[in-house]
Amino acid sequence: MMTDFKPVKLACQVQGTGAPVVLVHAFPLSKDMWQGQAAEFARNHQVITLDLPGFGKSPLQASPSIAAAAQSVALLLDELKIAGPVFIGGLSMGGYVVLEFFRQFPTRVRALGLFSTRAGADSDDQKKKRHEVADKVRREGMPVLADSMTAKLVGETTERSSPLLVEQIRKMILAGSPAGAADALLAMASRADLLTLLKTICVPVLILAGKEDKVIPVSEAEMMQKGILNSELHVFEQGGHLLNLEQPQQFNAALERFLKK
Repeated sequence: MMTDFKPVKLACQVQGTGAPVVLVHAFPLSKDMWQGQAAEFARNHQVITLDLPGFGKSPLQASPSIAAAAQSVALLLDELKIAGPVFIGGLSMGGYVVLEFFRQFPTRVRALGLFSTRAGADSDDQKKKRHEVADKVRREGMPVLADSMTAKLVGETTERSSPLLVEQIRKMILAGSPAGAADALLAMASRADLLTLLKTICVPVLILAGKEDKVIPVSEAEMMQKGILNSELHVFEQGGHLLNLEQPQQFNAALERFLKK
């Protein structure tokens, strides 16, 4: 069922030529988190990285929701004149948008990538927490998220061995918009439960998860893998939540193998 959201024009970066690969970023980052993947995959693909509404250089959405964000992604593909089905992958919040994109536009999807994400909706406690954090971010700004989230977004291995990456992630969070982050928190809190969607997915699906993820446990990835017929799951032993930044070689290799199939 289509809704009356008004999509917004998303900022994006397009690199390379070939079959389209669309990558959707995590909360509370931007398309910049995919720089390592864009450089790698643009050699053989048209790589589209985008800023979701309220992040990076994209405007705020009038009525923020994950469903509206998915429609904005569809509008972007229209503007880029990409009519055929694409590979679309998302990490964490990006995964919520990717699943919702498939729900609304299944014929526009060639394959899916679900990275460090889940299909279920928030619990009541999680919704309450998101609303509380959104209020605090509006009042006090992005340091609220940088202070509370940076350590959670990486695994113990990364925290111990890659302090420069941890600091880079912190700076990426601080560069964000408080209004955009707060809107996204409310959008995630109100997102639909898409567990029943899983059995309807017939395109190939790559599921990646980190054993050291402090935000979304591997059990969520295992649940998606069991629910999606044509899916494969890879668990990174030393990966936390931001798999593509923490384990870029392993992440890129898994995605490369999948795209070649």
